[in-house]
Amino acid sequence: MRTLSLLTLLFALSSAYSNGIKLTQVEYIQSDKPQFIRGINVTVSWKNSWNNDRNHDAAWVFFKALNNSGGYRHLYLKPNSARLSWKASPEMPDAVAKIPTDGAGMMVYPIDKYRGDVMFSFFVQLDTARLNERYINYLNTTTIEGYGIEMVYIPGGDFTLGDPDTTALDYGAFYKSDDAGKFNGLYTVNKEDREIKVSPKRGVLFYRASEPEYQGDQKGPIPAAFPKGVDPFYLMKYEVNQGVYVAFLNSTTSQAASVRYTGGTPKYKKSGGTIRMEEDYFVADLPEQRMVFWHWDDMMAFTDWAALRPYTELEYTKACRGPVKPVAHEMPWNTAGDRKMIRRINSKTHQMELPGGFDEGQLNNEIRELFGASYYWVMDLAGSMWEKVITVGDSVGREFEGQHGDGRVDYYGMANVKGWPSGYGESYGYGYRGGGYYAKAHISEFNPYSPIAYRLYGAWSGGPRNAAYGYRAARTMD
Repeated sequence: MRTLSLLTLLFALSSAYSNGIKLTQVEYIQSDKPQFIRGINVTVSWKNSWNNDRNHDAAWVFFKALNNSGGYRHLYLKPNSARLSWKASPEMPDAVAKIPTDGAGMMVYPIDKYRGDVMFSFFVQLDTARLNERYINYLNTTTIEGYGIEMVYIPGGDFTLGDPDTTALDYGAFYKSDDAGKFNGLYTVNKEDREIKVSPKRGVLFYRASEPEYQGDQKGPIPAAFPKGVDPFYLMKYEVNQGVYVAFLNSTTSQAASVRYTGGTPKYKKSGGTIRMEEDYFVADLPEQRMVFWHWDDMMAFTDWAALRPYTELEYTKACRGPVKPVAHEMPWNTAGDRKMIRRINSKTHQMELPGGFDEGQLNNEIRELFGASYYWVMDLAGSMWEKVITVGDSVGREFEGQHGDGRVDYYGMANVKGWPSGYGESYGYGYRGGGYYAKAHISEFNPYSPIAYRLYGAWSGGPRNAAYGYRAARTMD
């Protein structure tokens, strides 16, 4: 048995984001006997975890070495090196921490059926081959920070695009075409690595576009490499919140933080923004509050920093609907309408809230509509904020191939991943799905509770910073 000696405890502050996720006891470990091993101990916990016959939730965990003068170095992990050290109770199943080949982080989840709060401790080795000797020595004196984001597993399999109610066609919904480009049923997506043709021909995917800027150019094909949702992926359980965005701001250079801070508008606080400066650090008074007033380029910078990726409008449909047969006017919780929903926006706090006596520990498949949970229990895919997703409606979006961020943004806070759309420079490549809350309960028949198939703004890459525009990121595990 190897004996690891603790060189120095570098960080042990609890950080909480989304549904109570915490990383504690983050320790840098090195040993010189019997061989040189460098790694990190970490304890990961979150509330209301679940692993059932349909899917499971998880925590995406990653680490950075923070410079005292500002900025960071993303720490890469050695694949297959994570080892479970302990769990909080005997009743809790063991957990696994899967590390993708790029080593940018690890996906932690219970390996057997379970429902309840979880807490696991892991030791994971650093990939020192990606660090030079000077930086390895630097780790002895710097601060190691760990970050966690709750995710939901979206399993592989076929799914259906469109809505059986042809009213959806006026809102840009996808459908299977006949010889004249008219509706001929719904379209099944059943191959991940095969291109999808888009044209007004029999059996081919198509959609109406009264305003191509908003619904799309009706062109194709959608390339084979475009993420379609047939292969499995992970998607953030919640929209990005202010707590984890503050962690991003506090880890970057002052130049990057000044570009990426979103509170420079009089409407920011009135719309639920709580991020502010306290001495030399950003703080969020309500860290679990949804992130507001950020632009696509802010979102991409955060995604690159977290070593995740944007997700596509096809994956949006899969995450909402799963493999079930669509119903007319279907919402992300797989019923028509929002009449029974109890998880709604509080107009004063701008938070998605449940009434007293309810919590997410009560969520089950029979009452998903009450909680606004999708087929796979992804939360708030309609009713909270418009989901910004990669569109199939223009050539820039269709070029996306699912590249992940590498954990690093540039000095000025820009994502630098080839193949990701940018916002200010070209304003193409992404669109909006799901509906957004503009401080009014209902501003139209499709907003903020928009049916899955509606894509009235599915290809619109415009829009300034706004309280109604949100975002969540994805990760494909190899």
